[in-house]
Amino acid sequence: MLLTNATFEFIEDIDRQIDAPALIAAFQNFIRKFGMVYFMIGDPRPPPEPYNDYLWATTWPEEWLERWRSNYLLVDPIVRQLRTQTKPLRWGPSEGASDETGSRILEEASEFRMNAGFAVPVYNRDGLAVVVSMGTESYEIGKTEETCLHIASIYLHAGLERLRAKGAPPPRGPRLTRRERECLSWVAAGKTDWEISQILSIAEQTVHEYVQNALIKLNPTTRAQAVAIAIFTKQIAP
Repeated sequence: MLLTNATFEFIEDIDRQIDAPALIAAFQNFIRKFGMVYFMIGDPRPPPEPYNDYLWATTWPEEWLERWRSNYLLVDPIVRQLRTQTKPLRWGPSEGASDETGSRILEEASEFRMNAGFAVPVYNRDGLAVVVSMGTESYEIGKTEETCLHIASIYLHAGLERLRAKGAPPPRGPRLTRRERECLSWVAAGKTDWEISQILSIAEQTVHEYVQNALIKLNPTTRAQAVAIAIFTKQIAP
């Protein structure tokens, strides 16, 4: 019951985490209560998906992370298996190591206190989104604890996705000049070209030209759509 309470406490704390490192640290502290030593969360999609953003977060030792990236990223049997099932799975010498590659990975992982573990596939509306894999020296948890880790992994993904989106750079596109941004900001406020000309102390025709230049760059169908695009690309404030 104590670990169940810890799970709900972790979930309740997620929205209070202000950045990804804080959330990662909170999850690391949480899984230690279950005897887990390290964890990794990453995109499990096979090539040709881009692999430069495979790892969302990990607390694996740096030496093991580099070894796994270099030798096992594309052939890890646990990851391959999770692409084809919706249920979490245990991994260890007797589970998930049915081939030579799996046995070799487990043997090398044991050098870093990861003899066994628990891996969770997390789905979104588009299908399999990420895999959360946790490693431990000795696997001593039961079904209830596995359920807690499963639920927490789903919330970890949701929290990281929110924080990653918040910190993402603005989408690339044509950049507006300072005057174009000013005029479009006043368009967003509902001002006409004449009203904007009075506010900025420039000719109405000049305002019209700035707005038209912004429309050409952003390629909308209406002024309102241009405003929406400029806000989305973070060129003007909402």
